[in-house]
Amino acid sequence: MKKYIISLLFASALFATGCNDYLDQDPEELNSLDKIFVSDIETRKWHARMFSDDFMVQEMHYSGQIPYFWCTDESAYVQESFVRSISEGLMSPDNNYGYTGYNLYFFVRYYQAIRHCNIFLERLDECVAIGELDRRQMRAEARFMRAYYHWLLLRLYGPIPIAENSRSSSEIAAKSSRVPFDDCVDWIAGEFQWAIDNGLPESRTDRMLGLPTVAAARAIESRMYLMQASPIVNGNTAYSGWKNTDGTQLVSQSYDRELWKKAADAAKAVIEMPEFALLEPAAGATFDEVVDNFRKVTTTWNSEMIWGHTNSLQWYAMCALPARWYGWNGRYSLAAGMINDFFMADGSVARPLEEWFIDKKFSTEDGDGITSSSCEIANTFWMFCGREPRFYASVHYPNMKVSYANPDETDSVNPSGYGICDFWITGMCGTSTGDTNTSGFSVRKNVSVDYWSNKGNGNAWRMRNVAFPIIRLGEIYLNYAEALNEYAGQAEHPTVLKYLNRIRTRAGLPAYEGTYSQEQMREMIRHERKIELAWECNRYFDVRRWFTAHGPQGEFNHNEMGMDMSKGQNATDEEFFTLTQVAVKRFDIEHYWLPIRSSEVTLNNKLVQAPFY
Repeated sequence: MKKYIISLLFASALFATGCNDYLDQDPEELNSLDKIFVSDIETRKWHARMFSDDFMVQEMHYSGQIPYFWCTDESAYVQESFVRSISEGLMSPDNNYGYTGYNLYFFVRYYQAIRHCNIFLERLDECVAIGELDRRQMRAEARFMRAYYHWLLLRLYGPIPIAENSRSSSEIAAKSSRVPFDDCVDWIAGEFQWAIDNGLPESRTDRMLGLPTVAAARAIESRMYLMQASPIVNGNTAYSGWKNTDGTQLVSQSYDRELWKKAADAAKAVIEMPEFALLEPAAGATFDEVVDNFRKVTTTWNSEMIWGHTNSLQWYAMCALPARWYGWNGRYSLAAGMINDFFMADGSVARPLEEWFIDKKFSTEDGDGITSSSCEIANTFWMFCGREPRFYASVHYPNMKVSYANPDETDSVNPSGYGICDFWITGMCGTSTGDTNTSGFSVRKNVSVDYWSNKGNGNAWRMRNVAFPIIRLGEIYLNYAEALNEYAGQAEHPTVLKYLNRIRTRAGLPAYEGTYSQEQMREMIRHERKIELAWECNRYFDVRRWFTAHGPQGEFNHNEMGMDMSKGQNATDEEFFTLTQVAVKRFDIEHYWLPIRSSEVTLNNKLVQAPFY
């Protein structure tokens, strides 16, 4: 897929950016359109760009920049100022994260993509060199992608203007209003259905993996309907004053329980598609095999992947791997609270974070007699012992034994290539001349099982491309469980538990077997989402749609803790294992929706700003 996209994109020109340009066309660019759409090759290049990095933010490649990867309670990442502007609550219409080097002001970026789709749809029929069957499929893909980019805007900015046509030079100054949230959802769903009915493929060949399918449309619908049913927009009176200049209410003020059924039905439709199944470890798999199986879920094309894309691991691995294997020292630092939210190996909830540090204990043997994980060795702080497989698949933690050795290189001293994540100050992973880890933990999830790196000679599988899920079946199971619990409560708990437990048992945990209230089940599902979907760009949107990010107990409204990175001589040095504030976080009620730049709303006085700014 990556090679296919690159081969078609080398001659594509970038659009200009600037105030009120998100729906505009560059006149100089328009002069070339007559030449583009008479050419088979050039038309296909234009079509391919819809799926490219020019517009789509491929999460792993942009992981150091995009807010929804690190501006959550999953993270203690503090390297990038434009990420901190969100995580520390400094975002405003005049101070945003629009880092020009990466074109990350999404309000412009995604409307540029929409405009690109609109031009394609308006001019495709001019290219008579492309056969009708190809044009039919390409048109369906363009309608899907145009709707998808509207969805990406909707979940970040709330109600948005809908752009169904490109603008001519005489229309550039036209004003655009936000469309109410529910109407945006209806329009996007209608576009998905049109694409399904008019040529969107049901499947893809290996060469074309990563392009959208019918299942991708249905899966994104599941995600969209779940947000529509959630507290942030389902009767949220906090937004009673969010109206267009003509008085149109932008967020429904009446709670609609039936929206949960709509979300449940959408998820069930995907579950019933026979081509998808959870990626399961083999029968009788060892603990370590369950760990490796979960690592493959987000790094391979597999039976669980509904829609994904290929990502280069170069940047992500540089920032994720501790300094023993890479020079940037695991700068993708993780929060201790998130680490502790992983379940214990027996499926139970861990003790509160602070309790681990009252009596500082350490394991006395490999595996500590609890699990067989090769990651867990003697002299490991007890908070990291006896954890579930997803913990060892997802986290680099102090005294972890791990290898990223190149199998083609010979190391006479350490032929297995294993090393220790010695994050304490005197350890190889605790010091660095460049960017540094700040908490004593870095992310392991999304680094493929066969990735290798050698800091000593500078070798690495730098351009290793791996599949990363835009959406996968595990999320759909959790979508279904959540929507069904909210709609029907205890009456549907046997079905809810069926899908919740499939996630748990695949991860090597025992199934839930008790009787629970609707509220208890809600918390169980939310906890499972936090762990199962960690560092897949879901947490940022989940907590926002639950409307639980702000306030005194807000899930994103507290500073993050880690180890004392200024201390430590060895794996059992208690000074290192001291809870220390490592990242400032703030989330107020205005931060649920990203603001539009002041210059945009000044020039377009019909475009009202997000609430509370």
